[in-house]
Order: sequence, then C-alpha cells, then structure tokens
Amino acid sequence: MFSSKRLSLLDFNENNLCVTDRALTFDSHDSFEMATRITIVFPKSLSLSRLEDAWYALVQTWPILAARIRADPSAPSGLSYFIPQPATLAAIESESRKASDPKQKHILLVDLSSRSISIYHPIVGKAVADGLSRDKASVGSAPDREEQNKVTCANATKTFKELLKADQASVTAQATKWADATSVTISFNHSLGDAFSIQSIFAGWQATINGSIPEELQDVGKDPFIEYFEDAKRSRTKGTDGREVKPGYGEGWKKFGFISKMRLIANLLWDIKVKRPEKSIGQYYIYLPEEKVQELLAQAKSDIAHLQESTSSSSGDLEKQQSTRDLNVSTFNVLFAWLLQNIHAANAKPKQRSTVLAIVNLKARPPTGHIPSDYPAHQMWGGAFAAPLLPLTSHQYTALPIGEIALHIKESLKDQVSAENMHARLVTLLDTTSWKKPSKKLIFCAKPTDFWCGCTDWRRAQFGQVDFAAATADAEVQEEKLGVGETASVKPAP
Repeated sequence: MFSSKRLSLLDFNENNLCVTDRALTFDSHDSFEMATRITIVFPKSLSLSRLEDAWYALVQTWPILAARIRADPSAPSGLSYFIPQPATLAAIESESRKASDPKQKHILLVDLSSRSISIYHPIVGKAVADGLSRDKASVGSAPDREEQNKVTCANATKTFKELLKADQASVTAQATKWADATSVTISFNHSLGDAFSIQSIFAGWQATINGSIPEELQDVGKDPFIEYFEDAKRSRTKGTDGREVKPGYGEGWKKFGFISKMRLIANLLWDIKVKRPEKSIGQYYIYLPEEKVQELLAQAKSDIAHLQESTSSSSGDLEKQQSTRDLNVSTFNVLFAWLLQNIHAANAKPKQRSTVLAIVNLKARPPTGHIPSDYPAHQMWGGAFAAPLLPLTSHQYTALPIGEIALHIKESLKDQVSAENMHARLVTLLDTTSWKKPSKKLIFCAKPTDFWCGCTDWRRAQFGQVDFAAATADAEVQEEKLGVGETASVKPAP
C-alpha cells in the first residue's frame, strides 16, 4: 500500500485559467482541461540518462512533482494532492524506470537522433542552425499535432478526468534527442501553478544536472487563498433584505442572464459545428529578432508623439488631461499591439466588436489586505487570471497606429491590476470555478456576439536562461578542458 501525504489542492491554486503562449522554442498548449506543456529546445545533443537521473533527484527533493490529484470531499475545493512519502517515492521511481508503457513513466526518454529536428519542426530547425532572419519576422507552422504529442508529452495525461484516475503525476517530463538538438518538455495540469512554477522546476532540474541539490520547498501547505474562498462562500448568502449579495465580478465581467447564455451557446455551436473555423485557423510560431522589436518600439514612440501633437491645440481641459496622462508603453504593450493588428486583419467582419484578454498575475500584485509574506515561499502555486481590454472593433485594431493600440492596452490594464479589482476577480473565480461546488452563474467578459482572443506574456519567466550544459554528451571532456565545476553554456535556441 503506497503511503502519501494529503494536501488540499486549494493550497496551491484554485483560480484556474487557460493560458496560451506561442514562442519559437517554448511551446505551451492548453485545452479546456488546462493540460499544458512547455518545451525548450537546446541546440546540442544532451545525455538522456543524465537528464533522467537529474529529474529523479529533483523529484526526491520536491515530491510534490510526483503527487497524484484525487477527489477529496474533505478539501475546500474537493480536490487534494497526495504527495508520496519516501518509500512510495522510491517505488514510483523504480517502476517508472522499468516501465515500457509511456503512460507509466514519470520522465519519458525518446531517441530520434537519426532525424534532424528541422524535419519535424522546420522553424525550430532554422533556429538551431542560426538561420533565422535578423531583421524581419520569421513565421513557421506547427508540427503535426499527433507527432507533436508523441515527441513532447506521450506520458502526460490529456484530460482532467484522466488525471483524477490515472496512476500518473500532474507534472511529467519528456526528453527527445534529435540529430542536431534535444527538446525537453515539462507537461502539467494548470491546477499546479503557472509559468513561474515551471521556470522554478527547470531551475531546480538545472541544479541537479549540475550536481547540486535544491532546497526543499518551504511553506508547502500554506494557503494564500483560503480567506478569499470564505469570501466566495459568503457571496452566495442572502442580504438582510433577503436578496442575494452580489459582490463585484471585476472590471469588464458581468453575469449572463438566460437570453445572453442562449445567444452565446448558439454562436459557439454555430462556430464549432457549422463554420468550423479550425479548418482555416492554424497554429504558427513567430520569431521577432531584436532589430524588428526595436523598429516596432520606435514606431510606437513616433505614433504616441504624433498623438500628443494632434491634441496640443485642443481645449485647456484636454491639454491638462494629456499632460497628466502617462504615455510610456512597455515592450509587452507594443508586441501585443502588433499581434492584435495581425490577428484582426483576417476578420471578415470589420465592424464586429472584439474583446481581447490579457493575463495578470496575483504574485506580482497582491489583492487588498494581503502582503507578499502571506504567500508561500515556493513557486508551486498559481495566481494568473484573465483580464479583458476595453473593447474595440476589428477595424479599429487594424486601422489605428501601433502606438495607439499599445497605449490602449496599457490603459485598459491599469484598472485591471488594482488591488480592489484583483480581490474581486479572485473571489469571483473561487465562487464560480470551485471543482467541488461551482456556482450556477456564467460570468463572462464579452458580448455573446463578440470576436474574442487572448495572449499572455511569459518573457518574465525567462525560459531562455535555462542552461543544461552539464547534461551535454561531451560534458566530461568539457570539464577536463575548463576545470571541474565549469562548463560551456548550453542555452535554448533563440
């Protein structure tokens, strides 16, 4: 009988959101089940056995990585992590190493060294060979989905229902060796953490590859959201006059009534069953070199300067408003604006209203009444949720200058990241998405007829800084040349 430590799932993350990110060497894929994978491609041949040994060394130190998620009526959310104790952990590792079925392996190793990665994924092959343009955007299509699953996440559960029953952890790894590169993937269910969680796993894995043992996770079981969970339960109570207490749902979110629900469902069914947009919508990878990024930033700055000039002759009140307006935009604002311009250019209905979602994170912006010390010291918890921009039409997204769209993004998110709004959104999510007892409300951020899309910025997680040099096949030779403890960097392809 395996022994495990039970830990309520709410202790880590209750506010699950789908996040989609597309970058050249980092692949994240989400379904409605929130099953996600992040792949980093290293332009070197890495030792699969070293990666495997280092993975299990990390799991021994952080056993939460081998935890099973199960239904648990006693937990506030109805779900718990069952964290294996040392003897069980050893048995899991032993069985995983010996298993022939990919689904029974915690880390799956695949040797495709007879093939170039460029055959599987051409744009990544160009990155590995340093063949991407240095002054303009490079665009490449995604690999075949079935093959992609085989070489990145063949051992991962695909649905939440499967995860609750399978003898498999919610976090799995796969390493695939190619003739000219090695792809390393971490797959996880979004009930555990966010991009920063996965970055910390890669960092811990890097440490064990280098022969170090990362510190044990501190504050495991510390619950940053339980106070808000109680707020969510209270939100369903009746007021003194007998009416339901209705806390704010957050900026841009509202409760749908029966008619709005039916219109939304009808539109979704029409898209899914009749129009079938997936026939014309593809998955693409886009690489923007630094020169192109700087060009876009310069254009945005010029657009905003022109906007200031065009309003300089306006009324005094407007001049005062413009003088106090913060017109600085970030790289994220500009890159997001560029994406939105290109996404909306293909919309056949330019007058259609568009609701765009960005992702904000509680880790950087604690809600009202909370300070950073209220949160666990480790990163294995999630605080990301969706934030809608103020709506524009598809025509406006394509016609407005990139600088004005970037400014629109910045100003739309200003109220979204206020402590009060973060509090309202968290309480709403805990009320409406609790696995144990979700409310019957449909809280939505767009009109039923809106065009909608979303984007998240994972650059702050800095996956490109992951360095697996000590796992290269010729690491011993490098150590002899460079000295013990020193290795040449092996970082992801650009």
